[in-house]
Amino acid sequence: MTLIQQPNRSHATIPMRERSQTLKKFNEALSFKKKHVWHSSFRNIEELKAAGISLKPSETSSMKSISFSSGTLKIPPIIVDDSTEGKLLNMAAYEMCPDFLNDFAVSTYIIFMDLLIDRARDVKALRECKILHNELGSDEDVADLFNRISKDLVQNPMYAEVQRGIQRHYEDNKWKIRITLSIAEFIARYFHSPWSVIAFIAGILALALTIVQTIYTVEAYNKCP
Repeated sequence: MTLIQQPNRSHATIPMRERSQTLKKFNEALSFKKKHVWHSSFRNIEELKAAGISLKPSETSSMKSISFSSGTLKIPPIIVDDSTEGKLLNMAAYEMCPDFLNDFAVSTYIIFMDLLIDRARDVKALRECKILHNELGSDEDVADLFNRISKDLVQNPMYAEVQRGIQRHYEDNKWKIRITLSIAEFIARYFHSPWSVIAFIAGILALALTIVQTIYTVEAYNKCP
């Protein structure tokens, strides 16, 4: 993979103060990653929706415009195509270069998206909300992309408050999540095709008719002299 060409800038020409600030930010980012400032119980978009969190595209496409308020998570819209993986990896690699002051915004964005996207259903939810435009292929391909490129990246606390807000909302709605996900799993397992639905309805009707027939039989027996 070809990385973005860096300007020819030697360490000798970089101001000592700028290099010191860059090193400090890098160490802070590493510390943030190691200490796990926040701990999430949720695993993906599907669980957030089960907790009653709605998704909306941000007003801008800036990676820093991710926000959470009143149960609504806003994420900047993104087009995912054949060039997305290379672009994101190149920018993340550029951020790791110690020759300029950076805040690891791209790396943090990639990690955050990986947190939200676990499987194809999460990508579908983002598509339906006009946040993600899939020009890559299947939704599974997009999920694999973010799961793959997020490994070994360094993040900063840029979305820490957003993540804490989501976590608080998630904790307050755990009972709702369990019920919603159980129903969704039941439907996915037993109603994956029209024939399954028909068979289920037929089974219910057969059970109901059996109960009615049993009741009439018992009543008729009791009326006998």
